[in-house]
Amino acid sequence: MAERSTPFILEPDGTRREGAFLPFKVCAPDTGGLLSVCEFTLDAWDSGPVLHRHTDVDEAFYVVSGALEMQLDDERLVAPTGGFAWVPRGTAHTFANGGTDPVHVIALAVPGGIEDMFAEQAAHIVASGGAPDESVLDEIGRRHGATTLGPPIRALNAPAFESP
Repeated sequence: MAERSTPFILEPDGTRREGAFLPFKVCAPDTGGLLSVCEFTLDAWDSGPVLHRHTDVDEAFYVVSGALEMQLDDERLVAPTGGFAWVPRGTAHTFANGGTDPVHVIALAVPGGIEDMFAEQAAHIVASGGAPDESVLDEIGRRHGATTLGPPIRALNAPAFESP
């Protein structure tokens, strides 16, 4: 049996992995590699990640509050408050906030370890002064089994961007 951490409780803003974009509540070393769990919030109409596909990781998303609009392969679906989305490996996916209120989500990755990709990408963004090379981010993703397939989405009912 793989090593696991001792039991713990995190404070509401706590994370088990510093520098990984998102607060990871449990990471691969805690679970013997079985699972990683993170939490995130997107403000009104904000987009999430690029459209991508994982070769070795299944993901699940529980919507604590708000509406998470997801693209799953060629389909657009909305998970409302209390909704749950299962994204098996090999599924092209991305998401955006589908409403005017923030969307708060708990996300799970099986097996664990996705936090390593987030930390490596975050380090590149910091090192680049906030202007990352997209090809470097894509390469980091590929090394971790996540292939970029397209740009992020915007919710279908989102208002048009206003010009300054």
